[in-house]
Order: sequence, then structure tokens, then C-alpha cells
Amino acid sequence: MAEAAPEGARGVLLRGAPGGESWAYIAFSLSPVPLPGGLYPEFSEARRRADRVAAERTWLAALWTDRTTARWDLRFISDPASGRIETVVIAQLYGADPAAAVRAARDALPTLARLPAHVTGVRIEDTAEIARVLAPFVPGWGAIAEIRKRITCRTLTRLWGAERIATAVSRFDARDPSWERIWSQLAAEPRRTVVSVCLEPCSAPAGLAESLTMRAQAFGTLAAPGPPDPLYGGPVPGDPFAREAHALYDAASRRYTGRLHRARISVAVEGEAPVSDVLTGLIGHTVAPAGSGAVAVRPGSGEEHQVACGNLLGVNRDWQREAYWQEVPAFLRAPSRGQLWLSDPGTVTALADLVDADEAAAVFRLPHEEPGDPELFALSRRQPDTRPDGASAGDAGTGPGTGTGTGAGTGWADWADLGPGG
Repeated sequence: MAEAAPEGARGVLLRGAPGGESWAYIAFSLSPVPLPGGLYPEFSEARRRADRVAAERTWLAALWTDRTTARWDLRFISDPASGRIETVVIAQLYGADPAAAVRAARDALPTLARLPAHVTGVRIEDTAEIARVLAPFVPGWGAIAEIRKRITCRTLTRLWGAERIATAVSRFDARDPSWERIWSQLAAEPRRTVVSVCLEPCSAPAGLAESLTMRAQAFGTLAAPGPPDPLYGGPVPGDPFAREAHALYDAASRRYTGRLHRARISVAVEGEAPVSDVLTGLIGHTVAPAGSGAVAVRPGSGEEHQVACGNLLGVNRDWQREAYWQEVPAFLRAPSRGQLWLSDPGTVTALADLVDADEAAAVFRLPHEEPGDPELFALSRRQPDTRPDGASAGDAGTGPGTGTGTGAGTGWADWADLGPGG
């Protein structure tokens, strides 16, 4: 059950962490700002799209922090009965004790509330409502998946020392993609479905750029034709996969520096039936269209299902020990006594969920609507909170997305053992 909040913590939901620390949750209900006739008459839809993207990038950059562990979860919750999507952004802030967690949450409020102009946000003051949007339902077996960067493992045609097996991690290569097709498909899903995008600010790991540069050089050597074979006399051709890996590691060495994020994209449906392949495939193609660099992974065991549910319901990003490795063989997953250049597990895990500013902007798209588009998003009836300290501006309404979260199977207690985690 939720802990009693310290004084002055109205609208902040507290949960105990495994080590005795605390996590604080605050949330905003989001809706696209309607574009009235006559607004931007001289601007094209492309110009409006560019303005939205620039505003969202600025907002995400302002949210970045290294003062405490923080996560931002943007989730879209479909309602088959109405054909509308409820949209919320949830902030999870860490504290050594409940009071520290509340202070971190309140420190984050002003920036979180300073949303781009094309989005309106209403603070969710009711902690039971925060619990509801965190856990609108608990996914059954097979009813949850995550969209991950593709990890590819290949046997090369040439050796690098004693190594012949190479591993490369793709990237989310879309440049400011539109999520309109994803939202349309989500609204049309016959079962309640959640799409959750979680970002955790982080700095580039120490030594990562140098490690990536050296591996890019190794793959570059293997990608180029080698010296003539003494037996056959002809030149040894470069390895095709080494060329792909060189391009990925070389780009990663330049992109993954400074302020970054860890990302998780979860998709879950209510009930026991599997997640829609159409929806997961659409998300993957949207965020990584050029190199097919995204893949949907599903838990392969009960333990992994528990981890996947905890990631969604607790705003976690815990590692699924089998599913996340994808096609990497078991003997290449544990740290080796010697130095591995072509398939180092530490490098692979570091890259698996690391995203730069471009990738973060591609996956964390706020709702918007263009004139004439179908109205996909539910509108809140709450009155916006304009007080700078984030305190309550009055009693909340009871419109779409503002229930009490007391329905069977949706309460906080139903998933208390799933999160928060690491």
C-alpha cells in the first residue's frame, strides 16, 4: 500500500523502494490544444510540425537532470468504447526518504508543467488517480511486449585475433517521426491497450566513447579488403556485416556523449491474448524506419513477465535476462576474462537502451491534432492548475481520465509486488 505522504505532499504519490528509499510520482493529464481557424494561416502543416518538434525537444532538454534519479513516462491508454486515447505524463523521482522524494518531485513540477504550446496539461492531484493511470490493468501472460533496439549477432568471414562472432546494436534512426498512424491504430484496438514510453536522464558512461571508437576501428579493418591469401593468391574481401557494425559503432561513438537518456517502450493489452503485431510493428517501423533497427521482444518466462509488468506498472527499466539479449548466444552474455572486441557484453548492454537527443525526441512524441484530423484524444474536464508551486487550484472534475481508480483489477494493491524497482 502507498505510504503516508509527508506534510505538503498533496498530489504526490509515494512508494517504498526495495532498499528502504522512496519514489515519488506526480502526473499530468495531457490533451492537444485545438488549432482554431485562422491560427497560423500563413504556415503550412510542415511548418507547424517543425514548430512542434522544436518545442518538444526544448521541453525534453529542460527536463534533463542529474541531481537525482528521475524518469518520465508518457503513456497513451486506449478506450475501445469511445475510440479515444487518454494521455498522461508521469514523473518518478527518487529520494533517500519520503521527504526527499517529495522535494525532488516538487522541484521537477515547474519544468514538467511548462509544456509546449500545442499541449495542455492538467495536474492530477488525486493520488488514487495517479495509481490508476500507472496501473490501468495488469497484463496477462503474453499480453505485454517492449520495443527495443535490434541486437544482431553474426559469424564473420574473417578473424580478429581469436574472435569471429560480432555483435552490433542498431539505433532508432527516425528523424522527428510522426506518431499519427500509431495513435490511429491504438484508438482502433479492440481491447484496452497501453503504450508507455519511459525516459531516464543519464550522462554518457565513462570511457564509452573511447571504447566505441576502438571497436569502430576494429570493424573498419575487417570491413576493408585484407592482404592477399597466400594459398589462393587473391585479396581477402571485407566482411559485409563488419561494414554494418563499423557504421553503427562509428556513429555511436560520436552520438553518445554528454547528456543522454535510457529508454523503454512498453505495449500491453488487457486480457490474456497477445499484443497486436500490427501495433508493435508500426511503432518499430516509426522509430527505426531506415535500418529496421527496432524489434518487439516478449517475455519468455514467468519471471520475465513479472519484470515486464513491473517496468510498465512501476515506471521501471529492469533487465529481462533472456528476451533483451535477442539472438546473442548465452556464452557471449557474461563478462569475459579477456578483452572482447567484436562482441563485448558490457558494450552491448550499455548501448541497448541508450538514446541521444534525436532518438529521445523520436520516441517521446506529445499528442497533437491537425484541423480536419479525427479527434483521437480524450479531453480532461479538470480546470488547469496555474499556481506556480503546483498546489491544488480547486476540486477536480470527473471527466474522462479522472476517475478514482477503485475499479476491480485496477487498484494499486493489485501490482504492489511489481514495482517500483531499479
